[in-house]
Amino acid sequence: MIKLLRAHYAPTLPPVAIFLISAGSLGFAFYAQYVQKLLPCVLCLYQRVPFYVAGGLAILALLLLRIPGASRVLVYLCGMAFAIGTGIAIYHVGVQELWWEGPAMCGGLTSGAASVADLKAQLMAQPIVRCDKIDWALFGITMPTVNVFFSAILAILCFIAPSRWMKR
Repeated sequence: MIKLLRAHYAPTLPPVAIFLISAGSLGFAFYAQYVQKLLPCVLCLYQRVPFYVAGGLAILALLLLRIPGASRVLVYLCGMAFAIGTGIAIYHVGVQELWWEGPAMCGGLTSGAASVADLKAQLMAQPIVRCDKIDWALFGITMPTVNVFFSAILAILCFIAPSRWMKR
């Protein structure tokens, strides 16, 4: 009986896991931002996008479980989103380690202000968070470094999961 139930619910495991991991990761990011007061830089915000995309695709995959091919393709697309997230995180680590220069948005070099008064108002209204500044590290490991490995593992699992658990 348990084996039959396990086989019946196995196709739901990858989309549910992807959704829960994405929601948990975003929840942790919001916790760090709003409770721990660690303001995110532009690249930190970009690193969240693959988790939004994967969470949405996972919900869609759950809704389309009766069409196994579509559900598997959506899980593969989640893997692509996490692979892109790995690339963004690697880029962010490189900016933090000063291996290369970050985008102009990370340093606040372009403001779009029309006058000095507008620029002053923008500077006073919002703090500039630099992408090359390390706000938090544990044993020298920063959040973008953790995200490199986390996103890479999620991408690999998303590429393995459809052929492993979502077969009919």
